[in-house]
Amino acid sequence: MKFKNFVLGVGIFIVFALSLFQGLETFYPTPEWDDFCTNHAGPIATKPTECTNNLDLQNRAQQCWDSKGEFVYEYDSNGCAIDGYCDGCRIDYENALDEHSKYVFIISVIVGIIAFVAGMVLLKTEPVGSALMASGIWAIFYGVMKNWRNFSDSWRFLLLFVLLIVLIWVALRFNKKNEGFVSKIKHKLRR
Repeated sequence: MKFKNFVLGVGIFIVFALSLFQGLETFYPTPEWDDFCTNHAGPIATKPTECTNNLDLQNRAQQCWDSKGEFVYEYDSNGCAIDGYCDGCRIDYENALDEHSKYVFIISVIVGIIAFVAGMVLLKTEPVGSALMASGIWAIFYGVMKNWRNFSDSWRFLLLFVLLIVLIWVALRFNKKNEGFVSKIKHKLRR
């Protein structure tokens, strides 16, 4: 019977994870590159050694990339880059991804906390309780990973450290309650 509970718990966890992902993509889809940028690639020189090296063009392209822009080259009939311009579509795309990541983080953390608390407090029947607790932890992990790009190293460390402390505290508290229950049963059995 325990193996069946394990299988059911894993199934609940997997379906919860897929439902969260699909729900987010359905109601708040991830921005797509093609919604912001189009492919500007033109003909490229088949023999790059025939093209002259344009330092001004290279500097302009580097400045564009440093500002997170997408440099679009213009080519001559030989396929050599002769000019270009900085297209801000990549900047807009990156900003949209940052914004999307923040909201996915918030939604995932809220859903994760609700699932974790429901599994720990409300639905103690196994394997449902354990599977919901695992699903809540996964939802928080998913939100953190989606928003990882927006956190600095110190915020990443702080967030992970706080999550670790909370999980250890919950585990100790949860097991302490169970130890008290087990010791009461053992005491009654000894009589």
